Amino acid sequence: MVVLRIIRAIKNGEKIVIFADVDFDGISSAVILYKILIKFTDNVEIKYVERSQGHGSKFIIDQIEDDTDLYIAVDSSSNDVEPLKFLVDKGIDCLVIDHHSVDVENPYCILVNPQQAGCEYPNKNASGGLLVYKVCQVIDDYMDTRYSLELSDLPGFALMADVMCMKEMENRYFAKVSLKGLRHEGMKLLFEAMNSDLKNLSSTDFLYGASPAVTAATRADNIKLAIDFLMCDKVIPETKGYVKELIKLNEHRKVVQAEALERHKDSIKDEDKVVIVYDPSIGKGLNGLVAQELSKKFNRPAIVLGDGDHENTYAGSFRGLEEFSMLDLLGQCENVNHTGGHDGAGGLSLNKDNLQELKDELNNFLKDFVPDDTLYYDLEFSANNVNENLINYLAEFYRYSGNNFKPGTFLIKDLFISDKKLMGKTNNTVKIDCGKLQLMKFKTDEDYYNKVPVFTEVEALGSLNINVWTQYRPKKKVIKTCQLFIEDYRETIKQ
Repeated sequence: MVVLRIIRAIKNGEKIVIFADVDFDGISSAVILYKILIKFTDNVEIKYVERSQGHGSKFIIDQIEDDTDLYIAVDSSSNDVEPLKFLVDKGIDCLVIDHHSVDVENPYCILVNPQQAGCEYPNKNASGGLLVYKVCQVIDDYMDTRYSLELSDLPGFALMADVMCMKEMENRYFAKVSLKGLRHEGMKLLFEAMNSDLKNLSSTDFLYGASPAVTAATRADNIKLAIDFLMCDKVIPETKGYVKELIKLNEHRKVVQAEALERHKDSIKDEDKVVIVYDPSIGKGLNGLVAQELSKKFNRPAIVLGDGDHENTYAGSFRGLEEFSMLDLLGQCENVNHTGGHDGAGGLSLNKDNLQELKDELNNFLKDFVPDDTLYYDLEFSANNVNENLINYLAEFYRYSGNNFKPGTFLIKDLFISDKKLMGKTNNTVKIDCGKLQLMKFKTDEDYYNKVPVFTEVEALGSLNINVWTQYRPKKKVIKTCQLFIEDYRETIKQ
């Protein structure tokens, strides 16, 4: 139905508007669809709103011109009944390609969403970008073309960015296509600018490098920059400028995030089962990232709130844990006006007068929940056995990691600290020398550095990595260093 309606629009020269959501999955979904449709018609455009305005079709309908024939919302709008009714009443047909939960019946669109009742598509963990790509493959079949092959790397990035399950075989396949078969020239430049090895890309390179750099633009209310960049599957004169600006915005994002965490880390009460902070200075674009940092630090769900659309409301973002669905939990709370997103990440709004009641509700629902600060690991090795070959072997096994298939964590024993160094523009990185293996601690502070003992035996837990860099003086050579990105360490107790 969806594909037939799109093909009819192509053949009749109808005006098509694609509405892009504001995260990586949303903008890549829009770019994939636009890149395919522009092969057949020039009567197609992408529309969007900034992140600070919100998610969903209700924020864009006043920008949809009356001469539009077909409106396609990607990565959002499954539950947007009234906004789509508004468009349909104007004579505009509506299609929705989405993967978020379906809470209501929406008779005003043709819906592609594996979450809807009766859908037999087996991958319930698909992202918006993957679903759009599958639609484009069917368009290719009908039109006897192969244009979707040119964009085969983008669905995997959309999946990883939206933290979809990496135990799902289809998701793992597309993640492999992205990392092993990278075609997108703009992404290549961005990976290189962030010191990633294009021949050995991993999910971690994307999730902690390229992905937050692209979404830094949307978080700064500059979604156009992110879309312009993702349009650069072939290099154009502007591409390097886009990459430079994305990295600049990402560095600013890191600073804001670190400062927010520092402000609030001492205000959390042990008895609260959910971390809840109100800080309108963070901004809508970064609320979720700060919630993620707080959740990780305190081993419990976190909510970061700012001011809502109305004077008497709060609005913000939540981050949850794998043990239960935070989205479902908030949906049961009487003091939440609205919530949406995924099980572990999304948004919410509530009346300001109900904040304490919400805290009480959550504490009651989670009265048996005990935050777990235990550090788990997959394997342990002696530092004497850690070398480039071992790290490369482990890296290949964990290359396509993500939700439900986390990167490997290892306990390394027999370490002797010979030196330490405080690094980074804001002194938030500690390098600890242990012979052939360097320990690296990121997002930390001078306090942590001062507590690291020197000339001491320790064991440390973290992820293994090889740092590759080129030395140009006095003679050019490639230097490789084995590293452990540590979560924690402890001094070895002598028996």
